[in-house]
Amino acid sequence: MIEDKIIDQFLNNWQTINRHLRKGLLTEGNEGITRLQWVLLRHVSREETCTIGNLAEKFGVRPSTISQMVDRLEKSGLIRRMSDSNDARIRLVELTEKGQELILSMKSKWSKRLTEGLSRFTNDEQKNFLKYLEQLAITIAEPN
Repeated sequence: MIEDKIIDQFLNNWQTINRHLRKGLLTEGNEGITRLQWVLLRHVSREETCTIGNLAEKFGVRPSTISQMVDRLEKSGLIRRMSDSNDARIRLVELTEKGQELILSMKSKWSKRLTEGLSRFTNDEQKNFLKYLEQLAITIAEPN
């Protein structure tokens, strides 16, 4: 049985890493996007295009909630709505060029921050860390 102390240590360290990676990045510049908006942008980036309904289902919220978030991101010029070429009733959401640039910029900054931290470990330590992290991710994702 895993001790509560180990779980607490893991969560505290994970939150510290996450907080350091995000520190100041989402609020800099004119965008000033929220963490949830960032997660939505990253999802749209990975999926290329998706519907409001898909996004609502993914994030477990009402379509109206996603629609409001999309409105704000659209006003910022980070995403756009467009009609589906097969069914004009369906509205797709995709990143604009500005949105794609933001994603690439953030990934670059996060990569730099992670590289700074990971470079303090030997190559073997890095490999072991990634191996254990992958094992944890696989184990957590497995159905019970």
